[in-house]
Amino acid sequence: MRAERLKRIGKIIVKSIFALLIMGVIGMPFFTGGLKDPGNPLSHKKVTGFDSYVRKVFMQESEPSEKIFTLDDLLSNIENFVRTPDGGTKWDMFGRTIQIPYSYHDKDGIEWSGVRPDFPDELKQLDGIEIIIQGFMFPLDPTEKQKLFLLGPFPVSCPYHYHVTPNLILEVHARHPVFFTYDAVNVKGTLELVPKDDEYNVFFRLKNAELLE
Repeated sequence: MRAERLKRIGKIIVKSIFALLIMGVIGMPFFTGGLKDPGNPLSHKKVTGFDSYVRKVFMQESEPSEKIFTLDDLLSNIENFVRTPDGGTKWDMFGRTIQIPYSYHDKDGIEWSGVRPDFPDELKQLDGIEIIIQGFMFPLDPTEKQKLFLLGPFPVSCPYHYHVTPNLILEVHARHPVFFTYDAVNVKGTLELVPKDDEYNVFFRLKNAELLE
């Protein structure tokens, strides 16, 4: 089991680095400045504010002069990019998962920190249930087809990291390899809630998943 897990970690690291060289990690154009549309609901002026929100969540930092976005600010803009398919699950259900910070020192004295989930009751009821959700893919494989990828409610933009918190990212394990696309896709799969993953801070997995037309 340990050997298999180490092999999986190594493969994901290598694939992630390679993927960063050929495309961008999932990001939000309206937060990163990649989309400078005057009609965009969030203007380029708010880029700094959102970065402050991320720092506050993960690094407990903020600059007094910057606006800190609330969770409601983030969730209320999801519908500008994805819709809820018929019979599908809304992203805000995942977004309501509370993120609990943790930190510890390993045997070498290195400090590790991250967040663990506290799932809302309505989401717990979906654990082990097949769901449908719409989102944007982030490939973890340098090939055209993906069997393991991330899914989020905002489109690809940033070449370095995904500018949202773990409660808005699904780790998708496809039943069969699927073609990567920059467009929003509908994905069906069995939801798995992950109460503790200190290596990746994954909160949710979608198993045996497939893309729907």
